[in-house]
Amino acid sequence: MDDVIAHLVAAFVTMPLLSFFLVYFFARKLLKRKRKSFYAAVNVSTLFFIIAVHFLLAVLSGKSYLWHIIFFLLIMHMLIAIGYWRKNEDFHFFTVFRLFWRANFLLFSSLYFSLLIYGMIVRISSNL
Repeated sequence: MDDVIAHLVAAFVTMPLLSFFLVYFFARKLLKRKRKSFYAAVNVSTLFFIIAVHFLLAVLSGKSYLWHIIFFLLIMHMLIAIGYWRKNEDFHFFTVFRLFWRANFLLFSSLYFSLLIYGMIVRISSNL
């Protein structure tokens, strides 16, 4: 059983779009609402996109950027919290975290696809 879970997590980390579509499909069947299903898929797959970007950077550059990513995430969360507080003069942690998490989905999903294309180009050009 542990082996199956390990293989599923490895598949979701290497292909986070798979986790997005699977969560969306199951949430769609369970919740019967497109918007809630989409947000559930975004919330789950964001973590997999962040981890996948870390591993793609490690493979392409040969060194780990985990602490850089964590530091960037902390700074980004702080900036979103300050911007939200300045705009609304009130601080709701759940709302700020939701904004932060959805912004991370947009950022890291685009980074993932960019690094994936860059990695393919580099590997193909090095084999020619």
